[in-house]
Amino acid sequence: MKERSRIPFAKPYFGDDLEKQRILDRIADILYEPSGERGKVSNGENCRKLEEELCRIHGADHAIVCSSCTQGMMLMLGACGARGLCQTQSFTWPSTVIAANIQGSQIVPHDIDYEHWAVMRYPTHRSESYALAVDTFGCDARPTSDVPLFYDRAHSLGVRFRHIGLASAISFSPSKILTAGEGGAVLTNSKRFVEALTEARNMTSRLNEFSAIVALNNLRSLDRLLDWKRETYDRYKQAFPMFEFQGGDGNHQVIGMLMDSKAQRDRLMDALKDEIEFKAYYEPVHRKYQARVRLELPITEDVANRILCLPSWFGVDRDYIIDRIKGTLSLWERT
Repeated sequence: MKERSRIPFAKPYFGDDLEKQRILDRIADILYEPSGERGKVSNGENCRKLEEELCRIHGADHAIVCSSCTQGMMLMLGACGARGLCQTQSFTWPSTVIAANIQGSQIVPHDIDYEHWAVMRYPTHRSESYALAVDTFGCDARPTSDVPLFYDRAHSLGVRFRHIGLASAISFSPSKILTAGEGGAVLTNSKRFVEALTEARNMTSRLNEFSAIVALNNLRSLDRLLDWKRETYDRYKQAFPMFEFQGGDGNHQVIGMLMDSKAQRDRLMDALKDEIEFKAYYEPVHRKYQARVRLELPITEDVANRILCLPSWFGVDRDYIIDRIKGTLSLWERT
């Protein structure tokens, strides 16, 4: 009997053989037509088509595609004139902090809530500040804010936003619900920012046409991918009613559950490490970068200590994952 391969946490989607051939054919058009607009290898007609599609999907007036979501956040904070302290959350990927630090901003982290695993209120600060809100794992949290509001929406591809903020950044990296190989985009409804964003993108972070072709092809399957994520979220939540899951609306890009304790979570990850790749993220950035002051972020600490993120990519064997988790927990109860 063939040994079962370890299930990875994430796996990029490129479609069936027909869809892959479509991608190759369109890339070949560029490789064998190296002159003129059709042969432009970056920031060309496919990038413009991708921007049009992103506006349609997300309900934005303007989209500016770029080389990564992190670069997109740097562009939007700089081009839109973000100033002062950056209010955000510690429960996030380091890119959030990196983008703010490049802008010269000191981080002011707030605690998250138990429903959205996101900060839901950004108050006026005694110093000049702005908010860089995080839609954790693709949850459209929609926080209230008394200061200029930007969004890190790296996980939120496919979500029709009710609020764009001054600008929002999204990602096409390999682990996302839909990938371009690499890449990102800035979305905004503010016409006054578009020229500055576009100029900065053109100078520093153009998206290549090959990635735009991959993204455009994969967008044809977006509804199917979103349906899979919703079904997977429901399957896992139904299978493990004893654990807490993220609430709110979104695309369920990452599906995590809060186990009874950090010890239980770590023991399960270790027990199944040769069969299934789980993730225990995020590690709060105040831990990662060793904050110089003591921070009281009890929910952030609790969620980070107990969260177990499950593989949820299109086609993953959900039944096997559920069975192995249940079987392992049941074995521990009997011994």
